[in-house]
Amino acid sequence: MPRVLVLYATHHGQTRAIAVALAQRLRERGNTVELADVRDWQRLAPPEEFDAVVFGSRIEVGRHAPEMLAYIATRRAILAKLPTAFFSVSMAASKPDAGPDPEGYLAKTFAHLDWHPVLSTAFAGGLPYRRYNWMMRLVMKQIARRSGGPTDTSRDHELTDWAAVAAFADKVAYIAGGARAAAPPPHDQPRHGN
Repeated sequence: MPRVLVLYATHHGQTRAIAVALAQRLRERGNTVELADVRDWQRLAPPEEFDAVVFGSRIEVGRHAPEMLAYIATRRAILAKLPTAFFSVSMAASKPDAGPDPEGYLAKTFAHLDWHPVLSTAFAGGLPYRRYNWMMRLVMKQIARRSGGPTDTSRDHELTDWAAVAAFADKVAYIAGGARAAAPPPHDQPRHGN
């Protein structure tokens, strides 16, 4: 049974929710999954003990989480030998024409790290307006307005496409060699090597 490590960096919880859903789908596909916040990496087995590693990070102020970038940078040589996947969570991904790398966040991050996962994509997050302080609520409302997102700050908004999360998990199961991942994923076939 393939072992998959899923590490996430979250601030308001949506990246964690996506990581949890992804981990559940991987388990349904016959994988053993270890799920953890990247800040807890010390308690985890090293990445080379897994058959694949998945990273998920929020975008804040145009950047992925520094703790995620540090984890990858210090293990880049090991990760280059493993099937890896990376998902990004942002408001930019909520635009109808966002594509797999809105605003080029993924490309910039991978160029900066000099590392490229086998699979990568971006998911829309959420707008937990009720959990934001007044300043963050104002900033996020302006960002949502520019991207065509919801601006009703009296409630929280869920923007994640859960079917897309499940499809990404199926692709991860394929690159990990999951027992129930019999056919290659549709569309963008995974690259071989990192």
